[in-house]
Amino acid sequence: MKRFIVGSNWKMNSTVEESLSRIDKIEELLGDFKAFPIFILPPFTSLDAVSKRLQNRWIKFGAQNMHWETAGAYTGEISAPMLKELGCKYVMLNHQERRVYFNETNRTSNAKLHTAFSFMLQPILCIGEEDRASFSKTKNFLEHQLSELLDGLKPEEIGRILFAYEPLWAIGESEAAPADYIEQVHKIIRDKLSTICGPEIAKKTFIIYGGSVDLDNALDIALQTDVDGLFIGRAGLEPEKFVTIIKAVYQSIA
Repeated sequence: MKRFIVGSNWKMNSTVEESLSRIDKIEELLGDFKAFPIFILPPFTSLDAVSKRLQNRWIKFGAQNMHWETAGAYTGEISAPMLKELGCKYVMLNHQERRVYFNETNRTSNAKLHTAFSFMLQPILCIGEEDRASFSKTKNFLEHQLSELLDGLKPEEIGRILFAYEPLWAIGESEAAPADYIEQVHKIIRDKLSTICGPEIAKKTFIIYGGSVDLDNALDIALQTDVDGLFIGRAGLEPEKFVTIIKAVYQSIA
């Protein structure tokens, strides 16, 4: 079976009670499924309760963002030590919605990456173009973005990053990017990683796709050679859909 991972970003959805109820339902539907890793990214307010509920469980969890500083006068922000204390395994960085609504940049995301590694948090690094453009423009954009985001990182650190290709034009839309297009873009990403940190590390690095993933398109995307996982948004808020996708993908790649 090809290596694979599936995760879900819950965004600004779910109270603590709703988060726990969703987790319980997901676990019930999964049963003894342990074919590949699964992770969720609940809201900050649910992390403590989720940490306690998922202790020693198969499903792992993380945070949707963090600040690059470890403490200070940054009202409303969350630091890496706070996330580590809660037991987070992952932290998502550079999401398109953070860039659009909160003016985050490659520079600030690069600073967050360095901090994440200092506290042994595994980054889920979102990358992707804003507009659907020509293939050559997408290639140039992603190569430049990766160069800036990964500046100063050690090759072994880059190898630990979970890269999530999420083109802005596909997030929250009715359709995902075409599967063959996703495969081409993932190859661009892996080739650039090979240039930055060497082919051996690039080959082992996980590159997953996110952007309007649902049961209708998940299997075609999952079967692409350079797709190592799925990052599910809306469908991840519905346990039945989420688990159906997970089990269907497993059947197709096993």
